[in-house]
Amino acid sequence: MSTTDWPQQPGGLPDGGGPSAGGRLRPFVKMAIALLLLAALGWVLLLSAQYCETKQPPSIVPPPVNRLFDKLSFEYVDSINGLQNPMGVAVGQNGRVYVTETGGERMIHVYNSLRQEVGSFAPPDTEALGRVPVYVAVSPNGDVYVSDRDAAAIYIFSPDGVAQGKVAPPKGFEDWHPLGLTFDPAGNLYVADVTPEKHRVIVLDPEGKLKLNFGSQGEEDGQFWFPNGMAVDSQGRIFVADSNNGRMQAFDKDGKFLFKISRGMSSGDLSIPRGIAIDSEDRLLIADTSRAAVQAYHISESAGSDPQSAAVEFLGGFSGDAGSGVSFQFPNGLALDGQGQIYVVDRANNRVQVWKY
Repeated sequence: MSTTDWPQQPGGLPDGGGPSAGGRLRPFVKMAIALLLLAALGWVLLLSAQYCETKQPPSIVPPPVNRLFDKLSFEYVDSINGLQNPMGVAVGQNGRVYVTETGGERMIHVYNSLRQEVGSFAPPDTEALGRVPVYVAVSPNGDVYVSDRDAAAIYIFSPDGVAQGKVAPPKGFEDWHPLGLTFDPAGNLYVADVTPEKHRVIVLDPEGKLKLNFGSQGEEDGQFWFPNGMAVDSQGRIFVADSNNGRMQAFDKDGKFLFKISRGMSSGDLSIPRGIAIDSEDRLLIADTSRAAVQAYHISESAGSDPQSAAVEFLGGFSGDAGSGVSFQFPNGLALDGQGQIYVVDRANNRVQVWKY
């Protein structure tokens, strides 16, 4: 029987003379319904935000909610100062840090794990104005590879900076212009080649033989316009900072396009990405020189294989604190040391910043 059917006494109350259970509950029911409606509206807004950010059909639990439990926090540690227009950074054996600079004497500087300089070196038989070392990568056996923009070459050095020669371009690629460099655990060398009209990625096996090449100059998916930093994850997926196209593109181990993080103004979007690194949990970090920030993403295991799933979740980022003097100005190279420390080339501030997460 509904409350409207109850017999009423002159005082307007049900039999018993006190307030009815229905009367006591009615305001709470209304409040509960209102809260449910607000929750539903909030869920719709979260799903809408997911779609706007990922351009993928909404999932049941949108990334904005997931990120509440997976957000990264970053803390400034230290800086390596005294450089002149640094560009690239890599961490090698025993925590050694290698930094290239394109100003001053244009050297490759070496620092120990305490960030104390222990040496510097340069390509043999070159003068400062005749070399432009840009990116640096360390092979699994500890050798140091440096791309030189002026010489259109990749120089090889021992961990102590002793010259070992140059990487021979594979047949058919003799006119290459190497820029970004990285290695995978198997020792394959990945080269971002910015030869005019032929921007692409070239992969050489440990013997220096051509293993793979993919991409061409352009703006479509799978094409590049000045590719810079690269990284390879545990699945063999290849991540490329497609710098002048303002995006990061991901490819499978055979060079097939998978997905991208696009240019934009929203949280997690990119502007001019340069350095890239990926950690043991397949979290991707990207130095965006125009945004003056480093941004972090989680890459799902199914990214690229399931077009209905969100490939990338934005985990946050950092740009320093202007008040403390550690804000970035045109960050470029990026490297991880395996201990949760991030080395970021702070190019216009003539230093490398060290952060942890």
